[in-house]
Amino acid sequence: MEKTIKSKQREMESTQKAVKKGEQRIHDIGIRLEDRVQHIHTLEGELETLNAEITLIKDSLTELQRQLGEKKARFRRAVKMTRLYPKVKSPLLFVLSAKSVTQMYRRLRYTREYANYQYTLGQQIQERRAETALMRDKLVSKRTQMHGVMNELVAERKRLTQEQFTKQKEVKNLKKKQKNLAAEVNARKKELAALNKKIDDLIAYEIEQARKKAEREAAARRAAAQRAAAQKSSGKSSGGSAGKSSAASTSKSSSWLTPEERQLSGNFEANRGRLPVPLTGPYRIAAHFGQYRVEGLSHVTLDNKGVNYSGQAGARARSVFDGVVTAVFAFGGTKNVLIRHGSYISVYCNLSSVIVSKGQKVKTRDLIGTPANDDSGHPLLHFQLRKETAKLNPEVWIGR
Repeated sequence: MEKTIKSKQREMESTQKAVKKGEQRIHDIGIRLEDRVQHIHTLEGELETLNAEITLIKDSLTELQRQLGEKKARFRRAVKMTRLYPKVKSPLLFVLSAKSVTQMYRRLRYTREYANYQYTLGQQIQERRAETALMRDKLVSKRTQMHGVMNELVAERKRLTQEQFTKQKEVKNLKKKQKNLAAEVNARKKELAALNKKIDDLIAYEIEQARKKAEREAAARRAAAQRAAAQKSSGKSSGGSAGKSSAASTSKSSSWLTPEERQLSGNFEANRGRLPVPLTGPYRIAAHFGQYRVEGLSHVTLDNKGVNYSGQAGARARSVFDGVVTAVFAFGGTKNVLIRHGSYISVYCNLSSVIVSKGQKVKTRDLIGTPANDDSGHPLLHFQLRKETAKLNPEVWIGR
């Protein structure tokens, strides 16, 4: 469970970094989007300018078309007039048919001016046509330019909006993953806490049962002493007094430990620092007793109620001292064993198999089961040590 917590905490920290990176990316996109918005405003200004230019071009084109229409109308009238007066069709005949020399000169000048007028009118019509065509080309060009700017504007907005949406979705998914990882870590921590509570409850139950047993035995001894005293002569007051003193002494010295258990506790304490390692073969300490920071995650702290021993293939769990197996239970897919050594209790967790049973007496170094392997394939034993309900640091008691 601790290894899973570490792994999930690392994954959660990695996800948190990805979230921060994604949020920074969104922030950068936002800044770019603001720049693009400024660019869009510039493009919109260009569009307004183009629209104004197009309006002017349209007005100019309208005016040119009006002038062209007038020139064409004049030209049509001139042609019509020529058709109405047959003499005018032949300028030479028109001049020679004059009644006087003065009229002839006037007709000659009129013919010349009329010819120039028609020529000029034709030139003006051609010029207006050319200008009109040029204005139309310019209008088409401006409209094309305007469409290009509008397309760029729409494409830029769409691209940035899509990129921002994608990043926001990624960050949302990462935050969801982070939340799920946090929930999983909390669940693992609750499982670990549940295991420790299970051990605490079993130890408390064992102590309570031992106390009740000791009280029953003490009551039986007191009753026996009282019966023995009643059988003695009532006249022998000194004897009666001694009996009461003995009973009082027995009552005063009574404890939940039997004499054998008190002797066992004394021997256990005498071996402080010399108890054998609860795992056979070469080993290393994978996690020490107490609170510690997870490697690579300085802000994550775990609380180890015991010591984790990592061994080699074939390693077995063994009893650290003489005692009685008081509990064998399964939890989280593995088995766990409690052995009582008087007032001291040793706990062996993460066993894949157990070869002892509740109530069985064991000796120092007796095998009790096989530790389950960790992710790296090494046997891993979680070992705890208690004095009644108090948690002890096993490293102080186990020899090197």
